[in-house]
Amino acid sequence: MVTETIFPKKADRAAIYQYKVDVIVGEGGTGTVYRGLDPKSGTLVAVKFFRANFFRNALHQKDLARAVKKFAKLDHPNVVKIYEFLSGKEGDALVLEYIDGPDLRWYLNNRPFILNERLVIAAQICNGLGYLHEQGFIHHDLKPGNVLFTRKGQAKLCDFSLTGTNRLLNLLDGRGMEQFTPMYVCPEVIRKEKATPLSDLYSLGAMLYLMFGLKAPFDSDNLQHLYMSHLQVVPVNPSLINKECPRPLGDIIMKLLEKKPERRYTDCQQLRIALSDIGKSRI
Repeated sequence: MVTETIFPKKADRAAIYQYKVDVIVGEGGTGTVYRGLDPKSGTLVAVKFFRANFFRNALHQKDLARAVKKFAKLDHPNVVKIYEFLSGKEGDALVLEYIDGPDLRWYLNNRPFILNERLVIAAQICNGLGYLHEQGFIHHDLKPGNVLFTRKGQAKLCDFSLTGTNRLLNLLDGRGMEQFTPMYVCPEVIRKEKATPLSDLYSLGAMLYLMFGLKAPFDSDNLQHLYMSHLQVVPVNPSLINKECPRPLGDIIMKLLEKKPERRYTDCQQLRIALSDIGKSRI
């Protein structure tokens, strides 16, 4: 769980391996994220320094190191770049692209509703997610906090599972199901079935519901009630909640939230085509 600390705050160290660090930009259950500087290239990076007890054994550590090598080859404007995994006497650290803007949570809480602006963001998220799927990976935890913005307004997906299978999920979060955020988890994962790209599309649907319906599809403080809602309850079309959300867009979101994966869009490309029609004027 993320702490209530206001970030950034002064770093408690001057360097992590070859990277100079100046401030802490985030803290969570897995470790601390620093803003760093690569002295060779002069590039700003984010350095995630894992807690000492994060890895259960050397095998898990090596599995993550191998997974990072795969992800380091990925390159897409809407996906946070992963550079390298470092391990040694100083500890374990993951080096990523530094994103200098807020996340989608901040955007939704602070920006007015502008339909076309939000459609652009939705398209960028869809592009990044589609790229991950095309490369054989699943995000596993798509939510507003895992969408970051550059200062120029470019959306980038972060904190995707560092694996193309379910095998490493326990490595990334030993709590099992809880590596998924309950508000955005799909029915099949609640049923403990294998996650697929269509599972990400359900999570995207829940996130788009919040973006365009201005509330979550299901609102409950009770975890079991929330899971039961994902499994059995059909939410109200978001166009009926927010009059500025066009009915065709609401219908797209409802299709993403279908309980059965096969009833959702087949992939992000099909979804992008559907979204592209929303912003077009009709005479």
